[in-house]
Amino acid sequence: MLRKMIIIGLVVVLSLFSIGAAAAANQPAPRQFDLPIKVLYNARQVASDVQPEVKNNVVFVPFRAIANALGANLDVTPDWKTITFVRGDRKVTITIGSKTAYVNGQKQELLAAPYATKGRTMVPTRFVSEQLGETVEWDSLSRYVWIGHKNVPALEEVTEKVKIDPYLKYFNGKSADDVLKIWDYNSPDFGMHHKTVRFVKETDWPLAIGNITISRIDRVTFNGKDYFRIISTKKGTLGTPLYLLQSGQPLKMRPENTSMREYAGDWRAFYNPVIDADDEIYLGIKDYKKFKLKDVEYIGLQIGSDSVILMENYFK
Repeated sequence: MLRKMIIIGLVVVLSLFSIGAAAAANQPAPRQFDLPIKVLYNARQVASDVQPEVKNNVVFVPFRAIANALGANLDVTPDWKTITFVRGDRKVTITIGSKTAYVNGQKQELLAAPYATKGRTMVPTRFVSEQLGETVEWDSLSRYVWIGHKNVPALEEVTEKVKIDPYLKYFNGKSADDVLKIWDYNSPDFGMHHKTVRFVKETDWPLAIGNITISRIDRVTFNGKDYFRIISTKKGTLGTPLYLLQSGQPLKMRPENTSMREYAGDWRAFYNPVIDADDEIYLGIKDYKKFKLKDVEYIGLQIGSDSVILMENYFK
């Protein structure tokens, strides 16, 4: 009898795993949003005062931005029309308006010609990077151009801990105690409040936080409603809850809308509503639909860490 019950139990467990796997496999392609493209070198965003642009399905970046990121030397003609990148034994020469390039003196054809805009000369990211010896990968889910390795740094490598005391004034309301608490059973401070906070900037993504990686967090609109879209490797039933901090207002939780979750290999797209009826149910805010994201100072990520994790609101 016991053996029979064990077999039945195993069948049930395996069935649940099969159902979950089938559900993920049968998901349609993730929704596409016109988000800013980011170019990354060795898993860090390439700094540039001009956003990458797409022309003829080719991603272009300012030539100095890609040269600085890859550590390439530059040789520019006096008229600023022809640019040569030099890196080790590789030499790549391109000219504004021309689809002909030269790699170590050998002619090659470009898919789209370099061009000038806003006082910057834009060059094809993939061509220049690959010809200088780097691997390049396009990530359609995150709209990232990955150049070089993809070893995403840990939160602790990119951010610093600061005392939380100056920010405690934002933690008001019923849920504040929960997000401040340390929930790690292995911590000697389990059940106590965090004493430090780490701040994440938009340019810090992607980051590894604990055992998950977050690629990016954006604000998107779908069917007339605004959502926080979190691209993450997090698995399991629950997504990553966010919470909103606003001066003089109670903390507002923003859990995932699980019905909208999308799958793309090891990655998931989670959607947390910007405006949520829970504000009326749990906080008694009758006019919750009048909420404005621009009034929020900080957005918190409820993830296990050595500190509270806050993003300065870059959606204003």
